Amino acid sequence: MSTPPAEVRLTDETLTYMERLMEKAVQQGLSKAMTDENAEAFWAAGFKVLQEQAAKHTGRFVLGGLAGLARKLLVFAFLGSIVYMVGGWALLAKFWHALFGG
Repeated sequence: MSTPPAEVRLTDETLTYMERLMEKAVQQGLSKAMTDENAEAFWAAGFKVLQEQAAKHTGRFVLGGLAGLARKLLVFAFLGSIVYMVGGWALLAKFWHALFGG
């Protein structure tokens, strides 16, 4: 005769504690994994796939324009946040006109 397996019951407090531990571990793991280099590689790979897919359906002429626009938008997003902190909306508008013209 074998004995039945032992039953383990966790309290609500233990479950809440375990959830907090898992949440913290996931946050730490993501923070360590998503370095600037990894983020850049991730977006570069995604952009490359987008270009390859778009090249199947459109010409290179359009892709070159989109790539240029995407680069300008990324530069504007990064530098624009700094410009806004320094000079507010007025300086940000001037930066937009300098980058995109008109």
